Amino acid sequence: MKLDNQLDDEKIVDLAGRRSGEAADGAFGASIQRTQSRQVAANEQALGLVARIIMDESLPFYVCSLDGTVIHVNDHYKSIDKALGEMTLAPGEAQLAGRFAVPSLKPVIDDVLASDTTVRAEEIVRIGGHERIFLGRHTPVRNERGDVVAVAGTYEDVTAQVRGIEEANRTQSRFQDFARASSDWFFECDADMRIRSLSDRFTAIVGQPASLFIGSKFEQFGRFEENLDGRMDGIQGIKMRKPFREQLFVVSDPSGEELKFHLSAVPVFDRQTGDFRGYRGVGMDVSGRYKQASEADQIRKNLETLLRELTRKNLALDEATVQATSALRAKNEFLAAMSHELRTPLNAIIGFAEAFEQETFGELEKAYLNYATDIRKSGQHLLGLINDILDVAVIESGGLSLSIDELSLEQVFLKAVQMNKDAAIKKSLDIVALAVESDAFIKADDRRTTQIFVNLLSNAIKFTPEGGKIGADIAVNTSANNVAIAVWDTGIGISEEHIEHVFEKFHQVTEHIYSRKQEGTGLGLHISRELARKMGGDITLVSVEGEGSRFTVTLPLATGTVSDDDNFI
Repeated sequence: MKLDNQLDDEKIVDLAGRRSGEAADGAFGASIQRTQSRQVAANEQALGLVARIIMDESLPFYVCSLDGTVIHVNDHYKSIDKALGEMTLAPGEAQLAGRFAVPSLKPVIDDVLASDTTVRAEEIVRIGGHERIFLGRHTPVRNERGDVVAVAGTYEDVTAQVRGIEEANRTQSRFQDFARASSDWFFECDADMRIRSLSDRFTAIVGQPASLFIGSKFEQFGRFEENLDGRMDGIQGIKMRKPFREQLFVVSDPSGEELKFHLSAVPVFDRQTGDFRGYRGVGMDVSGRYKQASEADQIRKNLETLLRELTRKNLALDEATVQATSALRAKNEFLAAMSHELRTPLNAIIGFAEAFEQETFGELEKAYLNYATDIRKSGQHLLGLINDILDVAVIESGGLSLSIDELSLEQVFLKAVQMNKDAAIKKSLDIVALAVESDAFIKADDRRTTQIFVNLLSNAIKFTPEGGKIGADIAVNTSANNVAIAVWDTGIGISEEHIEHVFEKFHQVTEHIYSRKQEGTGLGLHISRELARKMGGDITLVSVEGEGSRFTVTLPLATGTVSDDDNFI
């Protein structure tokens, strides 16, 4: 009899993790539970072979018949079985040897019979709370005719070897991950800096087989250049046989596009003799980084050019601003002077026209009286235009003088109403809503506040058709310390596109057939808003074309005292 245990004929099968009635499903798993055997008579022929089997007694050892009955186990097997507690190896409990067939051995026996050679399987057990891995070698036992009459097996603790292999695999996997994350390809050079090996990744990037470059020097298919920091550490490092990093290496692909790589490498020396053997290193594709750097540099140059152009234009603009300011000052001074000069003879013309109307110098024919009336009205209209121009010039020159005082809002507003009452009556307008009442006092300039209300009422009368209505509302806001006076009308209104422009100088809404009949410079609203703002208030507008407009003047409430600093703005 002999034990067929030659390793080159072995067949490894997966038995680890099998339980009674379960198929193998992994490389490692729990061992077989106890109390799973069934009692049968031992095979007498196999039992007689036990003494004739030569086996390494330093390992746990068993022999079983082909029906799964364990015939024999040695002392080492008994020791391990005792340490396993509730679990056991495939042959089962040592104390049941010779009396019970072990179901967990049936797959082992089937595999041995099927392969007719040694079968290896790993089993995981727990000893002292720690996992141990045992490699079982299950070998056919033959009689003199060569028939398989039993199966014998040994178990070897291979925990250290398996865990070592697993750790080596994990280490290798980590190394590969680090390599992929830190670089694109690997290279190795001999002592003459000729390439001995290149990784396949180089082929994927460059588009040419790496084998074409084996035996070549880097300078034969590319060139070294300064990196972004202006360094060429690789050239100096190779000469001194020292490590180097981020040496820029430029290669052209088959299409002619330049690819840029950072080479980093360490020198390799013979461990025995210390002789220089070459370099091992990595190459990282930095083409994108250099492209971005080039684009950023171009953008920087463009920005510098733009900055120089803007600086030049700003200087020209400053010069133009100085000239415009000077011209504006000259214009305002001219307008102010001319307004004063024009008003003197104009007042005389108006005065003589009024004298003619009143027949101060004697009785006149009706035609001449009408001429005198026309002269007076035209003169007064021209005087109003001159006053508007003078107001704008004074406001823009910053020389507007305001006499701030505490005023009765009701008195100031009603005074403006009286100045426009006749014009409203002539157009048959309903002015009942202009009779406002308020005990509020405002902090403002009397003459300029009256001017604001006169302008707003004049516009309301001017742009409201006969039979329409005009009125006013007063609302005191103590929390904001101001009062709002709204002058409204049922006139032609203003389109949305013109609302934001009505306060501009010389702007008039002229597309309406009714508005074309009205005269004016288009300065009234501009002047009114500027005056309101100078007094700490404002004017806003809400209007619907064809329905009317609502101009709201906001002025500060009086506090009971007037500061001397408020007398000039």
